[in-house]
Amino acid sequence: MSSLVPTPRFVEHLSGTVTWQSPLRVSVADEWREVVETFGADLAKSIGWSVAFVGDADDCDVEILQLPELDDEAFQLSVASRTRVEASSSAGVSYALTMLRQLGPPSLWSDETTAVASIDVPCVVIQDGPTYAWRGVHLDVSRHFFDVETVCRFIDLLAAHRLNRLHLHLNDDQGWRVEVPSWPRLTEVGSTRRSSPVGHDDDGVDDDAPHGGFYRASDIEAIRRHGATRFVQIVPEIDLPGHAQAAITAYPELGNVANPLEVWTRWGISDHVLNVGTKALAFAEEVVLYVAGLFPDAPVHIGGDECPTIEWERSPDAQSVMLEHGFNDVRQLQGLYTTRMASALQRAGHEVFAWDEVLDAEVPKGTVIVAWRSVAKGVEAATRGLDVVMAPMQFLYFDWLSSLSPAEPVAVASAPFATTWEKVYGFSVVPLDLDPTYAHHVRGAQAQLWSEYISTRDRLDYMAFPRLVAFSEVVWGTASTVSDFRPRLEHHVERLAAMGVRHRPLDVAP
Repeated sequence: MSSLVPTPRFVEHLSGTVTWQSPLRVSVADEWREVVETFGADLAKSIGWSVAFVGDADDCDVEILQLPELDDEAFQLSVASRTRVEASSSAGVSYALTMLRQLGPPSLWSDETTAVASIDVPCVVIQDGPTYAWRGVHLDVSRHFFDVETVCRFIDLLAAHRLNRLHLHLNDDQGWRVEVPSWPRLTEVGSTRRSSPVGHDDDGVDDDAPHGGFYRASDIEAIRRHGATRFVQIVPEIDLPGHAQAAITAYPELGNVANPLEVWTRWGISDHVLNVGTKALAFAEEVVLYVAGLFPDAPVHIGGDECPTIEWERSPDAQSVMLEHGFNDVRQLQGLYTTRMASALQRAGHEVFAWDEVLDAEVPKGTVIVAWRSVAKGVEAATRGLDVVMAPMQFLYFDWLSSLSPAEPVAVASAPFATTWEKVYGFSVVPLDLDPTYAHHVRGAQAQLWSEYISTRDRLDYMAFPRLVAFSEVVWGTASTVSDFRPRLEHHVERLAAMGVRHRPLDVAP
């Protein structure tokens, strides 16, 4: 019982246990049947069990009932001779069933089927629900591409921790990762670079091996549908006007220089950005609308971070646009993209997210800020009346070192820049110095996995876990102390191992 992660809001331990065997008999309304079928598929994969649907009057092991007064993602769980789950939504039912799996042995999470005759589940009453609506994880598939199978597996891992957003970073200087039929060269040319750095980028060593890949519409649909079964919403990002060298390589007329470019083979930030002409602005609008259409009802992230202005400063055309709009700071040119893309997306019914650099210009009303540079940027956004998702790099960038040990694999920055799981666990979603009257603008938080130094599934596992376990409890809203959390984490890594997660081993407790 001490191993539940995230820890629930209320737990009452009862005496005794309940023994379950296959088939597990479940009574549930038709509208939630698919949720139970997903749960049954998990049991079949891990221990070879099946689920039998029974009517209300029949004997059952688990009864699932609707309780409309509960919040959307909340649930109540009572484990007894007849276990009862109560929820108001499919997500609440799914979270309750996830909790039931945690009440059992780690074998219930096994990636390979192990025959189990019966399991004993402790009798308990649990009432639970999240504090924050946005419990997100960002995955960069641009620097290194991850195929559909790997992304869907990652979705499963997020859902196991009741995280509910996967933000996919779909383009950058080093590769364009989603097919756009009206702009075919984005993937014909822009999806593959000829080489990548080996070791740290500053070492100047390259592998001279092509790296590429992209998603077709059918791939996106497969990822999106899989996310829906796990109640993980997929949030696409098209990052413009910076981070655009791959796009400019495909379509040079969108850039600011005459010499031909290549899909970038370095990490860092390229100085090559979209120009501010009418064709480039129209390109950004058309592409972001097409990609948004692949994700119905989902928010769309328009990037906006790290946009160098050196080419605009040297461009007579950009200077003319500044004069036309009455701009006195070249950084204001980025606002043309922010406004153009945000307005188009909002007209199409999508909520718009952007990195906190867009605060440097006029921010379209309704834009949600993802505050990555610092906690202070989240405070700034909230006090300006904008909703914000907290993602400060000092706490929630999991491409940073996991510790200061010299044995750590290469990461985006060297020591002393490190983010331990203990540091993650100490993060406060609502900034401590934010005026409480603005706290309602904080929707939640998001962890970031940039992939310059994450090139394989195993490295992704290592960099994500156990830090994502700590993060899940923080953003669920039930974090306490490291000393309270560590024993549960020590047990939880047994589940991770059962799932085949090549997580970073825990250091010996001090």
